[in-house]
Amino acid sequence: MLGDNMAVPSTRSDHQPLYSQFGRILAEARNKKKMSQEVLARELGLSRTSITNIEKGRQPVQLHTLYQISQLLSVELKDLLPAPQLAQQPETGQDVSVSRTDWLQSMNVTLPSGGIDAQKKGYRVRSKKTSPK
Repeated sequence: MLGDNMAVPSTRSDHQPLYSQFGRILAEARNKKKMSQEVLARELGLSRTSITNIEKGRQPVQLHTLYQISQLLSVELKDLLPAPQLAQQPETGQDVSVSRTDWLQSMNVTLPSGGIDAQKKGYRVRSKKTSPK
């Protein structure tokens, strides 16, 4: 079990969304049970600060602690875990950029095409792409 005076490794930045989501789920389950951070900490043998750090996604949770949390809050272990997609982060250095057009389409945004009305209003109008000859 972690002692309060032991150094706790911080979460790696590439796993941050996973730990942040777990922290939100934990805080929600704890609040639903009407349990304070202090009571949860005491039952787990941790400090209240550790619970705060876990709920903020700044401190990872050991496996045995995860089982204890599940029992103390009377929730299924699987219900405490974040979506699997968060654990499948892209490899470091992998290009994850998307084109402006792809991004706008994924956000379901349609830009006006311009035309005479746009020119009358003083908007900048893009010239139409010409096909190669």
